[in-house]
Amino acid sequence: MFDNAFSTVGSVVRGLTGLLMSLIGLGLLIEVVFGAGALGMPGVVGGIGNVVSQFSGVNGLITLIVLAALLNR
Repeated sequence: MFDNAFSTVGSVVRGLTGLLMSLIGLGLLIEVVFGAGALGMPGVVGGIGNVVSQFSGVNGLITLIVLAALLNR
């Protein structure tokens, strides 16, 4: 019973992660082709830069390694 529930939740999370990664890629492509702020969207490259700048030091490195491991599963 719980195995089925956990597999369902896992598949939903995998699907949402895939969707979000696709939207980030689409946002990057739109920003490269049309420029920043195209179609009323905020700057994706600047947003990614802001997130990456928050990861500093050893804690940031460990966090990025954990996130990369989770996304590659």
